[in-house]
Amino acid sequence: MKIQELNNIAEEDDIVLQIEQFKMGLISRATGGEFEQKEYNRLRKMVLGIPGVENITPRFLKLCRTADEFWGYIKGAAPSYAERRIIIAEALNPILEIVEYETGEGSLEFKKNYEEKKIIGQGGFGLVYLFEHKLLKLPFAVKIFAPAFYEGGEKELERFFQEARMLFKLNHPSIIKVYDAGLIGQRPFIRMEYFDGLNLNEILSKHGRLTPEKALVAMKSIIEGMNYAHEEVGIIHRDLKPSNIMASAPNQFRIIDFGLGIFIENELHSRLTKTGEATISGYYNAPELVENPKLVDKRSDIYSLGAIWFTLLTGQPPAGTSILESLKEIDGINEEYRNCIIGCLANINLRTKNCGLLLEEIKKL
Repeated sequence: MKIQELNNIAEEDDIVLQIEQFKMGLISRATGGEFEQKEYNRLRKMVLGIPGVENITPRFLKLCRTADEFWGYIKGAAPSYAERRIIIAEALNPILEIVEYETGEGSLEFKKNYEEKKIIGQGGFGLVYLFEHKLLKLPFAVKIFAPAFYEGGEKELERFFQEARMLFKLNHPSIIKVYDAGLIGQRPFIRMEYFDGLNLNEILSKHGRLTPEKALVAMKSIIEGMNYAHEEVGIIHRDLKPSNIMASAPNQFRIIDFGLGIFIENELHSRLTKTGEATISGYYNAPELVENPKLVDKRSDIYSLGAIWFTLLTGQPPAGTSILESLKEIDGINEEYRNCIIGCLANINLRTKNCGLLLEEIKKL
């Protein structure tokens, strides 16, 4: 996105303020208030015209040409006012973050050495950009964290960089390599290896569930990386899930999003105690974390590994009491194979204690 393009969109009002006005107008309409049609049209057109955000523009914004059409959509999407506010905020905040980043002085300084190519990922903690170093002509992935990730001012930023120091110790072929960390304006970023591939969720959506043999190859690589992180570096991931595992042919895998650490505890608790489709990531977190999200050790990651393994084989995360029966229905899995997965998903006191033991079991398959 070009800065001058942004400046041309809004002649009078600041573009960030206009996005905030649009968000407040949508919230008003979604909670029984009014949103003048002329203003809706103006602000909708402005947001849809922002260059570089097409891939993250919410579908309802493209489809709802009038405020009344939006009202009809949001009533069907969420029954409560609180849920409607969340939908609107989660839809527009990523766009707001991009605009704030693009127009900030820190971004202009960063781009003296790096050319922005495109957005390659997004999530609750920020956006991931593909950059190319202008002199080296090498690609890098740069994760720029959302303001909500580090609310708390200077102390929270200091805490972030204390956690980030551990990332530079990670040096394993199954873990994304981190090269740099810093600030763009007041927003922390991490510059890391660019890995051209799909995450496991995307693999499952595109190709369907894996055969037991392919799933075993993938999990062995991932578990080797986690064993290194646990035993050699002493770092726990805390949020392993299919979207945090990248894959590329032939049999190349990378674990991403190390380093969120203690910052995700509150988000994890929210994820695990809510119900509904939006919290499917909670199925990959150990059940004991529902009671206490700070009760995290190696076994928490091992549960997540088992849940990922189960998903690769069945196409669904583990849930309910039919986990063993689901595994028995898969051709090509013997009792020893099933027991590896069940051992990861067992209650904490019965769960496989570390990745080293899990790798020993895998060698016997």
